[in-house]
Amino acid sequence: MVPITLRQLQVFLAIAKAENIGAAAESLSMSKSAVSQALSELEGRLGVQLFDRSRGRIFLTAEGRRMMPQADEMVHRADDISDLFRQTRRYCQFRVGCTRTIGTFMIADLLRSFRDEKGWMPAAEIANTRIIAEKLSRFELDVALIEGPVTDTDLVTTPWMSDEMVVVAPKDHPLTGRPVTYHELENVSWVLREKGSSTRDFFETQLRQRLARVDVAAELNSFDAILRTVLLGLGLTYMSRRVLNDPYYGRFLSPVQIPDRFHRQLTFCHERGKYLSSDIESWIEHCRNYARIMERRAAETEAEVRQSPAPPVQSASAVVY
Repeated sequence: MVPITLRQLQVFLAIAKAENIGAAAESLSMSKSAVSQALSELEGRLGVQLFDRSRGRIFLTAEGRRMMPQADEMVHRADDISDLFRQTRRYCQFRVGCTRTIGTFMIADLLRSFRDEKGWMPAAEIANTRIIAEKLSRFELDVALIEGPVTDTDLVTTPWMSDEMVVVAPKDHPLTGRPVTYHELENVSWVLREKGSSTRDFFETQLRQRLARVDVAAELNSFDAILRTVLLGLGLTYMSRRVLNDPYYGRFLSPVQIPDRFHRQLTFCHERGKYLSSDIESWIEHCRNYARIMERRAAETEAEVRQSPAPPVQSASAVVY
């Protein structure tokens, strides 16, 4: 039997991710005819049909989905061998996904510190949990940092770091600087993420259960839009405490001291059969080190806050246009 070539596996993966022969050919710098021929030869050698064709698009068959993890592993192992003795890296070898809270408040720091250490960065993509999960399943992303649960049994998650969820208001809001009851929160307006987002799901399952009444003034899918709306006085919001460390908005925001503290687990996520290359393992360990540093800083800051008098209130009006 004629052996399968690495190029054929690269063609297979490119088509599976693009679901289009032309797009796959462009990503591989090959002609469409060469890609089609390589796929035909691969299917002939395996004796199975790897794709179904419909209306100009091409989709994995059950046999194709079964082959994806092994093909992905072989191609990435070949990349590892190519880089074994290379001293410098000029391009990224994998794609990282992250959900919106992580993408807004953490991914830039992670990429910068990884670049400073390794001299290069992975490609990154920000989307909601559902889209990230779909891209992981199709091997369009290699690994992701997510804040919400996934339901796809072919995806596995492992703990990364804890994230505290807080009620956030402008620093000059009458509910800041003192303990607040849930009854008081029943009389405010809320500016929240859209339904189906992880942050909104945590609001519904953690905080809303303790409120007899919730007035949602606005639902927005952008943290920047939410925070500016909060600063304009249109309502409070519920999001990661990490917004308070944001170099721009954090100066003008304060957490509302509610009776309970709420946490969620941020996780690594990847397809169950995904081969974790040495580059991906390096990224995961880098993220774990970042988590340890951030959690230590948070503990130190909390200890300092308990021992220090309250800072003077800074009005949010300076950033309202």
